[in-house]
This record gives sequence, C-alpha cells and structure tokens, in this order.
Amino acid sequence: MRISLFTPILLTLVLFLESCKSGGSGSNSDDFAGGEKVVRIAEVIIPVSIFPHRITNVVEGLIASQIHEGLVRINPVDLSIVPGLAEKWEINPDGKTITFHLRKGLKFQNKDGVEGNITSKDVKFTFELLCTDRPGNVQFETVCKDRIVGANEYFQANIKGQKAQLKGLKIIDELTFSIELLNSPNIFLEILANPVASIISEQGYKLKKEDTKVGAGPFVLDEKSSTKTHFALYKNVNYYGKDKAGKSLPYIDSVIIDIVSSTEVALQRFQHGNIDFIGSVPSNQLRQVVEENIKSFKGNPALFILDQRPEMGTSYYVFNVNHPPFNNIKLRQAINYGIDRAKIIDRVLNGQAYGPAINGIVPPTFDFYKSYSIKGYDLDIEKAKKLLAEAGYPNGKGLAEIQLIVNSGNSRNNTVAGEIQKQLKNNLNINITFESLPNPEKFALQLKGKGDIFRDGWVADYPSPESFLSIFYGEPVTNDTTRMSYPNTIKYKNSEYDKYYKKGRDALNRDTAAIYFLKAEQILMNDAPLIPLWYESNCRLIKTRLKNFHVNPIRYFDFTQVIIEDKKVEEKK
Repeated sequence: MRISLFTPILLTLVLFLESCKSGGSGSNSDDFAGGEKVVRIAEVIIPVSIFPHRITNVVEGLIASQIHEGLVRINPVDLSIVPGLAEKWEINPDGKTITFHLRKGLKFQNKDGVEGNITSKDVKFTFELLCTDRPGNVQFETVCKDRIVGANEYFQANIKGQKAQLKGLKIIDELTFSIELLNSPNIFLEILANPVASIISEQGYKLKKEDTKVGAGPFVLDEKSSTKTHFALYKNVNYYGKDKAGKSLPYIDSVIIDIVSSTEVALQRFQHGNIDFIGSVPSNQLRQVVEENIKSFKGNPALFILDQRPEMGTSYYVFNVNHPPFNNIKLRQAINYGIDRAKIIDRVLNGQAYGPAINGIVPPTFDFYKSYSIKGYDLDIEKAKKLLAEAGYPNGKGLAEIQLIVNSGNSRNNTVAGEIQKQLKNNLNINITFESLPNPEKFALQLKGKGDIFRDGWVADYPSPESFLSIFYGEPVTNDTTRMSYPNTIKYKNSEYDKYYKKGRDALNRDTAAIYFLKAEQILMNDAPLIPLWYESNCRLIKTRLKNFHVNPIRYFDFTQVIIEDKKVEEKK
C-alpha cells in the first residue's frame, strides 16, 4: 500500500466574482474547431520542444502529457501509479524484473499516415531511442542509465556507431514484454509515469524525427491553429480510456494552453473570463485579488477557488562552480549565510511559500524522508563575514561585481533578485547586478556556463527525493562543452556525493534509499553549489465550472475525467 507522500496544508479561499462569458484566446482560436467544452490554461514559459525526450520544464511536460502517454499514469489525487498503455504488470519475486501487458487494440493518434496497433515493438523502439546518443535526447539519464540492464552498453555502442541489443528489454509476444532492472522497480514505475517516458510512434518519428506530434494520449495537437505561444488540442476519439459506465474519455472536447508574457497578464485574462486555470497568482497581487473579489460577491454558487498547498518543488539559485570566483567553496558558503530567506518570503512573496529552504533542496513533503535533519543555511552574518574573509575577500574587497541571471515571465523573480542584491550589499558588501531573460535564453547561458549565478527551480519529475538529488549527480558529466549536461546543468561533480546518491538510487526499498539520500544531501549542502531559497507553495486560481480537476504537488494535470458544468449564477437578493 502506498503511503501518502505529502501532508497537505490546504488553504482554500472562495472568491465570489461576477461571471464573464468565456471567450476565445490566442490569435488562431477562430480557426480551431475544438468543440464547446473547452478548458483554457495560461502559462508563462515558452516551450522549446514538446517531444518527450527533449522536455526540460513543467510547461513542456504539461503539453506533452496531453498528446503522449506512457505505460503507466499517475493518479492526480494521491500520486499512486495506475495503468496506462499497459493494463497490468507483475514484479518478479527478486524485484528486478517487471513484466508488462499492453492493452488490446491500442492505436496512435490518426495523424501523418500513422497506422496499426501499438505493440511491444513500439515499446522496444521507444527505449532503444531513449538509449540513443543524439542532440534531441536529454532524458537517457533520467529513464534508462544505470536503471535498465544493458542500457549503458547500448548507449556507448551507439556513440561508437556499433549495433547492440538492449539486453534488459525482452519481447514475449505482441502485447507482452519484460524489463530487467538494476535497482528499485517502484521508483522505475514512477519514472515511467513521467511524459519523458511516453511511448513513441516509430512511423511518426521516422517521418518527422523530434518534430513529430503523433502520440497515444487523450488529446491531439491541432498544428494548423497552434503557434509557439498557443497550443490547441482536441479530443482523441481513438483514446482507449473509458469511465466505469463504459463512456469514452475524455469528457471535454479540447484543451487550449496559451503562453502569456507574465503571471500578471495571466491573472488579467482569468479575471476577464478567458482562462479557467492559472498555476501561480502573482504574490504581490494576492491580497488585492482576495479583498476586491470578496467585496464584489454577486452570485451563488462561487465561481472561482483560490487554492494553496505545499508542492514537491524548491526555488533556488545555482553557482557557476567551474569558473572563478565560484570555484571557491568558502565564497559560496558565505553568500548562503548572508541571505535572510525568511525576509524574502515575508516581504517579497507575501508569505506565498511553504517555508525557507534552510534544510536543503528536498522539500519537506515526504513523510519518510527526514529533511529536517539536513543542516543547511540560515542567516548568520558573522559566520558569512568570516567565511568571506577566508575566501580572500574581506568585507567584499577584491570581489568583482557578480552577475545573476533570472528568467522573465514572473515578476517575483526580479523582486527576489532585487531583495537578494540589497541584502548581500548590506550584509557583506557584495555587489550584484541581475538580468532578466526569457527562459530559453537563460537556460542556454546556464548550459554554456556564461554567468555567475542563475535562478533555477525544480518540481519533482516523480514523487521521490531522488528526483531533486539527481540534479547534482556528476558521474555522467563530461568536460566536453558541446554536450548538454541535463539535469546537472552546472556540471557539478563531487565523488562522495555521487557515491551516496548511487547507493540511494540502487536501494531496493524506500527506507534504505532515504538513509543514503540524506547522506548525499548533507554533502551537497556542505559543498554549497546552490543557494536554496524556499519550498514552493503556489496559489492557484481555478474556475469551479471544472469538476474532477485535481491539483497536486508535482503539477501533474489529468484532463481525461474533467467535466465542465456551467451553472447560472443566482443574484443575491
């Protein structure tokens, strides 16, 4: 039985706003015949790619998980693993082999001439593709490396241009296959529920490579009416899903995801009735939103819900540890001690956070993981000054101006950067300048190591501390500047950290894994390649017309059973 992985602290405030007729959004919405039951979402990060193997952020994952589907899915209510394309599976007594059984009659979406049923051969193609060295694959380390028997060997053979067999994947028949593992089957199943492990159409891939939009998911991308900032998806009529009464899923006709310039614009669209859900209310407008709209109560029932709960997410900065001056551990530690995280939450975020990240990078949302035992960094100006002097920069003297790069689209990134700029100047006489760039540009500079400090954040790919600690696993990192290092984008390496991370990753039970992960995380904090800032607790606005729509700590959205109920608002007498 799965133990709950989080303890929600739910703040549900009901906002009573006057109804506005929901209109189209996006420049091409008039060309999109997606039906009447439409869910509209606003996000602020422009996707670079929605091909599963290239996903690097939550918005790309949101879109890809509607188009594509994997062997298993996540239950959005409790984060348990439920059947996907595989209707069932068995784990061998030794815990090292999982045998999967695909559903009968599965088909990819009817696009680009793709035909035929989904079989074990499609699964084989997908995992071999994941184990192929190519620029469009950043997820080999996440899904296959050091997990599937023979995956490392297959990858190395591919680099050398040699043919090989993925030994750990064996086809039993058209609908049955097995995967032999090197470590925990439970973590592997959770990874398989991530969109990066979706099953790929071989026909679709051979035709368009990473540009293929053919999947097996509940919604189909309308490429004619979609743009880089407007994603229109309509119901896949061949989707296998059915409810208990045998009715085909999804219930709704379409999902529209608009990428807007900022969270403030998203809020405006929501208030004008053009958006059904936004995942983050600007912290500087939260109080105003609540106060103004409670006063404007005009109808019954409520039309909107403001929901806040802890997330499996952490906001932090990372140092460019391989270049001066941040190859100096004492300088990194000094800066960590020189920041008042509680003040940032109180004055900048207006309390919109689960708490200051003073116990490491793993958020305190796992009841089996003693994150409180990690000794991280809290404000200690005297210790910071001592370390700064030991680093060779007494009272900040001799330290050149530091460049901080944050991503645009959320005003709080700039206000947080401004607060940290002020604190480090006042507390340590350290001068910082910051620049706000679109996420793709910021990410590219981070990969190239061009900058001193970068704003970053992580939402769990799967509900385990391992997802956070994988960000700093250094064994796969090379000195080859032409090769992307993902998720370890700063190319941090520490052999002791890697040793305990691998012991945790390879442990066959959760409690043993937690022991090793705690050791690894403490080493990480001591070495300070990052500045943990706060644990996430976003406020989300949701229209109550969306029934069976569940928010959860890993920002996984399942629209297959969402029902739209538009009720007439009764005027209060």
